[in-house]
Amino acid sequence: MRREATFDSSFWIHAVYLDLVDFLPSDYALICTKAVEKELGRENPTSLRLQELLSGDCVKLGAPQSIKLKLYGDGERAAINLALERQCLLLIDDWRPYEAAQAAGAEVVNIGAYLVQLYDRKHISFERVVSDFAHLTRRGTFRPTWLQAALKLVAEIRQRRMD
Repeated sequence: MRREATFDSSFWIHAVYLDLVDFLPSDYALICTKAVEKELGRENPTSLRLQELLSGDCVKLGAPQSIKLKLYGDGERAAINLALERQCLLLIDDWRPYEAAQAAGAEVVNIGAYLVQLYDRKHISFERVVSDFAHLTRRGTFRPTWLQAALKLVAEIRQRRMD
């Protein structure tokens, strides 16, 4: 049984940009809040990809019933509160909301950790994971300390495979 996960727009944008979206529905029962859907806008690659998965029933819409955390933008706030309420995984790449969600008790994963998981499970190659981290570096939208930690894990996994 797949674990429920919700996401904010930052994670979704990275997942679309890195062409990782097709992995997500097999790993998680995805829930998108209306606030995140609204933040993604219309007629752009990220929103079109979300609409495709919503219409194909690979992503469900959901909304938190209460607001425990009142910080940040509408999308982050809704995703964090839904994760706390349903005790589902939160996929998020904005570091301050990530840390606030974690401090509030949510289990959080960023795109770097997800890339490491995919590499560890042999869903993507070493060349692909390194290339994806290079893309994130060029975009400048992913926290450098997270990038360093993820690359260290990839190196450890690669070394373990070679031993």
